[in-house]
Amino acid sequence: MQRMRDVGDGERGQAMVEFAMVVGLFLMCLLGAMAASVYTVQRAAAVTGVAAGARVAAGGTTAPGGANTPDLAEAVPAVARVVTPVLLGTRIRQLRPDRDCPALAAIPSDEVDICAARWADVVTVRLRGRPATGVPIPGLDWSLDLAAEVHAVTFAA
Repeated sequence: MQRMRDVGDGERGQAMVEFAMVVGLFLMCLLGAMAASVYTVQRAAAVTGVAAGARVAAGGTTAPGGANTPDLAEAVPAVARVVTPVLLGTRIRQLRPDRDCPALAAIPSDEVDICAARWADVVTVRLRGRPATGVPIPGLDWSLDLAAEVHAVTFAA
């Protein structure tokens, strides 16, 4: 009778060890899936924001140059309005239109830069950086580097 009781205790110990191993793997998979889903939402908002900023820039200004002058000054805030709600904990730097976007390696972690520029008849709006993540995963670079290029609209008099 004593022998049966010892076997039961050993099985319970083995079950406890197996449970601890499975729970650890389950939590790791769960946190990885959550981090990936947050990044997907951030990237989708960034794509939408950059496209909206490019449309604003290509649409022209209300200044004397009118519709033939790209509105770079309003393009950057248009992007920021779209991405701010989903980039929680991320510093969003809105660069002046006359400044180039820094390289991705030069942007600190938990920060994104938004810039707009014009080359000839093409307007480029860019969002670049590394957004803050709730669960940092070593070895994964959750960076954003998105650009939208649109030909500036011109009207003949």
